[in-house]
Amino acid sequence: MAEEKVRVEIGFQGGQVVASFVDAGSADQLEQALHKDGPRVVVLESEDGPIHVVVPQVAYYKRIVRAGRVGFGS
Repeated sequence: MAEEKVRVEIGFQGGQVVASFVDAGSADQLEQALHKDGPRVVVLESEDGPIHVVVPQVAYYKRIVRAGRVGFGS
């Protein structure tokens, strides 16, 4: 089974914002790096390929949690 994807928005110093669906594990790694001294660069595995995030340049981070989905399925 494929790993769960979550939507994240990352704002950088200077104003650029990147939004993408990434692996939940990648999003967890970035959150941990933002909260403590850790890696200076975190690689997010996105649908469009890897996104290399320079942690000290992050000014804004948002992880979007969906309350539910419309349609059929479980």
